[in-house]
Order: sequence, then C-alpha cells, then structure tokens
Amino acid sequence: MSEVTAIETVFDDESMHVGQVYAKALLAAAHSEGKADLIVEQLSSLVNDVLAKQPALVAIFANPKLAVEEKAGILDRIFGKSIDPILLKTIKVIALRRRFGMIGSIQQAAVRMQDEAQGRLQVIVTTAQALDASALDNLRDKLKTMLKAEVSISNKVDPSVIGGLMVRVGDTVFDGSVDGQLKQMKKATLAKAEQAIREKLSQLSS
Repeated sequence: MSEVTAIETVFDDESMHVGQVYAKALLAAAHSEGKADLIVEQLSSLVNDVLAKQPALVAIFANPKLAVEEKAGILDRIFGKSIDPILLKTIKVIALRRRFGMIGSIQQAAVRMQDEAQGRLQVIVTTAQALDASALDNLRDKLKTMLKAEVSISNKVDPSVIGGLMVRVGDTVFDGSVDGQLKQMKKATLAKAEQAIREKLSQLSS
C-alpha cells in the first residue's frame, strides 16, 4: 500500500515559521488587490473542506518524484476555476517547493494575521459534532454582542464534549457543556466540604 501524506496538525517551530513566511507573502499580495478576507476564506475552505478529507491529494502534491509541470497542471485542473488566481499561484509555489504538507500551518498563520489586521477576536468553539453554517452564524452574532467585538470562529470537534459547547477566547475558557458543568459542581461541592472540615477542626481546637 502506498504511503499517504497528511496535512500537519501539530506544528513544530519550523512549520510555524514556514507558515508565517508564506502567509505573510500571500496576505501582502491579497491586500494589494483588496481580497484578503476572500482569499483567507478560500484557503481555509481548501484546507478544512477539501484537503483534510482527501489526503491522497496532499500526497500527490508532496510527491518529490512528480514533475513540476504535472503538479501545476493538476492544480490548474482541480482548482483553477474555483479559487482566486492569487491563492492558486501561492499554492503552486508551496507545492513546487515541497511545502505542501505544511499548508495547514500556512492557513492557520494567514487566519491569525488577517484577524489581527482587522481587529477580530479569534474564538475556538469545541462541540461534540460539527456546527453547520447557520449555527455558526447565530453563535457568531451572540458572541459579537457579548464580547462587543468582531469575532472569527473556528469550530473544533471533540466527541468527549457531552452536550453544549466550550468557547475559548485567548486564555479564557467558557465551558457550557454538561461535562464541564458537572465538573464545576463537583469542584464547588468539594470546596464546601473542605470548608466544613476546616470549620469543624477549628471548633475542636478552640
């Protein structure tokens, strides 16, 4: 069975650096055409909706034995009519320089840089099942009102989240899941028990 190359999901220092370099170049070209948000959105869709579900494609573009002209031709045929020329050109460069396995880190860096440039807060929402577009839009509106800022939402799926959702804004986590609520209740109960024990010991020693 042939080996299939997957998009990196855990990034080391090198992949993070590569991601920043390519993302910066992509955004510079996109901003010059006034297309930054569009291109970042297309890149995110490409990574999350296409490549993440088709690891064989990643393997093709990461294959060092495949000729440069063949890679460019395949990219043109698959994505030529569906993504902006600026993004297509960047993807070709990534493939030709054998960095296609790092496209995930490039996408994350591009999202982060564009959000910072637009003053948007990055919000990570974790749910047991993926949220559809309508649910994400409703949640985005609620968070925008609550946080009094524009927000950019990334939906992560974790089957261990029992009901509800977890929302991370920077270092702050709002846990609205059933599991999280049970843990909070357990923590509160233990705190009350510890307080009662301390009070009892204080009474006995006085």
